[in-house]
Amino acid sequence: MTQTNDSIRISLPKSDVAGDSSPPGLHLNFLTADDFILCEKKQYVASRQQKDMYVMEVKGTFESDWHIELPAQPDCFWLLFQFAGHSQRDKAQHTALSIDGYRGFYGMSRPQRIGIKTGRVWMVLLGLNIDNAKAFTSEWPLLKKPTTAAQPYFSRINIGYRIKQIFKKMRQFADTPYSLHGKIQDHFCQLTDVYHQDLHDKVRSLHKEDIVIYHEAIEYITEHYMDEDINIDTIAERIHVSSRKLYRAFQDKHMTVHKAIQTIRLHKGRELLRETDDSIDIIAFQLNFSTAHYFYKQFVQCFGHSPTKEREMYRKSKKKKKRGAL
Repeated sequence: MTQTNDSIRISLPKSDVAGDSSPPGLHLNFLTADDFILCEKKQYVASRQQKDMYVMEVKGTFESDWHIELPAQPDCFWLLFQFAGHSQRDKAQHTALSIDGYRGFYGMSRPQRIGIKTGRVWMVLLGLNIDNAKAFTSEWPLLKKPTTAAQPYFSRINIGYRIKQIFKKMRQFADTPYSLHGKIQDHFCQLTDVYHQDLHDKVRSLHKEDIVIYHEAIEYITEHYMDEDINIDTIAERIHVSSRKLYRAFQDKHMTVHKAIQTIRLHKGRELLRETDDSIDIIAFQLNFSTAHYFYKQFVQCFGHSPTKEREMYRKSKKKKKRGAL
């Protein structure tokens, strides 16, 4: 069954439709009986639009999966706080939230669904329609709106002490006709500020982790560049990280894992050209290049001259050193 309040819609199974009972204690006390979409002893859903702000609180135990449908508001920035239970936006795995997690996201030009799993749920959803995106992202640059669907979603962050303290203050707000909107907006900005700082700390932590992963991978490649089956998956398995993390670590260096393997093999090829009389065909075969022509082409791109020229230059240099020693 679908029910609405303002422009937010919810779809609940019949067994969970509102009755005449009083709900458990609201966390956000400024929400009133007029804001209830669902009101029962074991569960409630309350929603209010306060000028450019949206506020929704959901709490209770639900007997089956259901969903909230957010309005088509592409200029709205949302913060979803999952104090208990599980939710997922538009059935996308990377938008999933579980207990004590929160995440920011932008609205879309079409309605968005937030699916909520069976069981105990407590979540708060806050949204702000942004009238000046440039000013918003100037203050919080990590919250710049993605321009394509391929760009990553904002990260999930654990709900920490600072977030809980802000909600503790919000809990005391009264349903006042003039000042309530200003108070909600001020505390929404505080929550956004904490989220931005949490994202910054996470990016910095991931960068440090990526540096360690990169150097471990380079060390592994240096020792195993002769392995025929060496690739991003085998390296990730050996150094105990996911292929995705390994890809990201190399992306920060503007390089791919394949390119790193090839570069190390080319440097080894240069050593073999200098220290042996092996033909280019044999060296290319030893280093697992598909053909001697491909090795030749990549060598020129890497060093600016041909393998033949490399051997010639090295031997001339070696002769000059010997003459100088005499």
